[in-house]
Amino acid sequence: MGGVQKNKVKMQYILGIDNGGSKTKCALFNLQGSEIAVASRQSALIFPQPGMTERDPELVWQTNVELIREVIQNSGVNPKNIIGIGLTGYGNGMCLVDADGQPTWNCIVSTDTRAGVYAEQFAANGIEREAFQYSHQGFWAAQPAVLLPWFKEHAPEVLERSAWVLGIKDFVRLRLTGAAACEFTEASSWGLMNIHTLRFEPRLFELLGLEDCLRLMPPCLSPVDISGYINARAASLTGLVEGTPVAGGCFDVDAGALASGVLDGETLCLIAGTWSINEYLAPELRRGYKETTNSVSQSFLPGHFLVEESTPTSASNFEWFLENFLAEENSGKTRQQLYGACDRSVELLPPEQSSAVFVPYLFDSATVSGGKGAFFNLSSYNTQAHLIRAVYEGVVFSTVFHVRRLVKDGHPFTKARLSGGVANSRVWSQMMCDALDLPLEIPEGSELGAKGAAICAGIACGTFTDYQDAVSKMVGIRERLSPRKEHAKVYAQKFLVYEKALAALDCFHN
Repeated sequence: MGGVQKNKVKMQYILGIDNGGSKTKCALFNLQGSEIAVASRQSALIFPQPGMTERDPELVWQTNVELIREVIQNSGVNPKNIIGIGLTGYGNGMCLVDADGQPTWNCIVSTDTRAGVYAEQFAANGIEREAFQYSHQGFWAAQPAVLLPWFKEHAPEVLERSAWVLGIKDFVRLRLTGAAACEFTEASSWGLMNIHTLRFEPRLFELLGLEDCLRLMPPCLSPVDISGYINARAASLTGLVEGTPVAGGCFDVDAGALASGVLDGETLCLIAGTWSINEYLAPELRRGYKETTNSVSQSFLPGHFLVEESTPTSASNFEWFLENFLAEENSGKTRQQLYGACDRSVELLPPEQSSAVFVPYLFDSATVSGGKGAFFNLSSYNTQAHLIRAVYEGVVFSTVFHVRRLVKDGHPFTKARLSGGVANSRVWSQMMCDALDLPLEIPEGSELGAKGAAICAGIACGTFTDYQDAVSKMVGIRERLSPRKEHAKVYAQKFLVYEKALAALDCFHN
């Protein structure tokens, strides 16, 4: 009887869907956390005006449909054996839909800056300070708390037609199940929720002049609640089975931490992809307004908050360099071959023999408003190898910058876990380990956001009893790295030079 039950368990799978900042990804996992099939696609962006970043909601849905079908087909798995579906995606931004679930505006992406002036006003006039006691959030441009005032002034008719404010994963949930809902790990970062009660706070809507927008807030779930079930239309489009449960899911920063197996406050979670995401779990809120630069939201783990330092200053900067300066002259090489060539170039050039500095602010700045990317300290001695190493180091030093802010918050770490594009390079991962001077672990798998969503679905379906049980079965460590002390000393000195470059950039822009 035990053998029959074991075989039955092996036939079960969980689907995770991640609508990220640059790509949409879909992955099927077995109950041991192995990736059975993965499909991904670059997400098309629309730029209606400077500062506006949007996506066509129908294209978002169509992309999800196609990727689900592709994963099912490539896996050869019977959809009846998919026991649950989990969702994650970029946080904030905003999707507005009417009572029938039809979009009233394009999906706004988390890099949108149209409403930045409102965030500045709320900080200047004291509203942010009063709001902080409820939300524990500072305001920023792509939050619903800041986007809604923009719509109220510039497109009030859109709000009048709208019934719900949703995150990107919530919009996909609506199409899959017909149910409008959000969940608290993301919603607690919207600037509209009381982080102590996990309810949308009427006083926050009053402070922001949004009393009439409280009606737009959807029901709020936990990541491991069942939010609905695959409806007939979604089943016919995707190949999924009607009635398959869909979990609440979580914010992508939570999904990455969960799939990395981070369940304590001593482990630093690093996600180095499009964004440099640096975070840890904390059992209490210890800082007041302006005592820290960290963002705090309710975490997936009950009784804990997610403390985060993040900017888009990570591996996407290297992708820009590769695409614009290396790809054409290496057109005969595959992307993997080109990555390998860059790794070898960096490995052959000792860190002490390269003094070029790169500040990875191509997409946004971590230190100065309006700051842009820059190379410093170049000379005729420098070659392409020096520039490649400088870009690798700049991405690493941006992570070190954020981690030092987290440590200044009074929180030490015993080790770090790394995922994202940097983790795909052993050379780059070792550099991160050395520069942080911390033991570094790299989790198994390539799609950790989707895996974190799948773990939530496994708990929601009752396959796993709780997060600890799910992590023990779904999460493994691919590699463990130790800091090399002689390299750590070199990088500590080079980081001081990087800080001088940041100061120079501040001088240039101000």
